[in-house]
Amino acid sequence: MKSKMTLLSPSVFAIFLCFSCLIKRSQAQATTDPSEVRVLNSIFQKWNITAGPLWNISGEPCSGAAINDTSIDDWAFNPAIICNCDFENGSTCHITYLCVSLSLSLSLSRTR
Repeated sequence: MKSKMTLLSPSVFAIFLCFSCLIKRSQAQATTDPSEVRVLNSIFQKWNITAGPLWNISGEPCSGAAINDTSIDDWAFNPAIICNCDFENGSTCHITYLCVSLSLSLSLSRTR
């Protein structure tokens, strides 16, 4: 008896490939916990600082430099955050580190 090898038809293969790409894409789009985004924006507003052009504070803060192992010791990243996106099967990111370097001028006078 000869065994027959069954090959996938091109259309089935194309559907499988598209489905695999969609799954991979959805896994890659983790989002920052909304409460952490609100707190981060509140801190920035209270301290009157703005995020640099290298990361996205208004949309998805846990993207780009915040998740790609960039060293936040680099002055180009001030303020900076680092996120961990390993929560809920990679669908949720949490801000795990915040670095802000500020120059402040304060009056320390006493009132009596």
